[in-house]
Amino acid sequence: MKGDITNLYKKAFAFAFLFSILGAYMKMQHFENSYIFLLIGVGLTLLYIIIGIREVNNSTKISSTEKLFWTIAFLCFNFFTGIFYFIKRKEIV
Repeated sequence: MKGDITNLYKKAFAFAFLFSILGAYMKMQHFENSYIFLLIGVGLTLLYIIIGIREVNNSTKISSTEKLFWTIAFLCFNFFTGIFYFIKRKEIV
């Protein structure tokens, strides 16, 4: 089960990044239906934020203060926190 969540976070983050960049590019080029790619990117962003917050709050390796800071960081600086969490995930969870 834990491996499934790990893979789900990684896939959601990667696809959110991909769809957001692709949607933004399509929007700048005035392609029709580019909003669909942006909506998929936003949906996947919400997914990796929810998964990340859930994993941080269920972690036994970090203190409750760190959990609070991680939660605030995911909500306020989701992309940068997502990258940092993607890299340092093994130390946190």
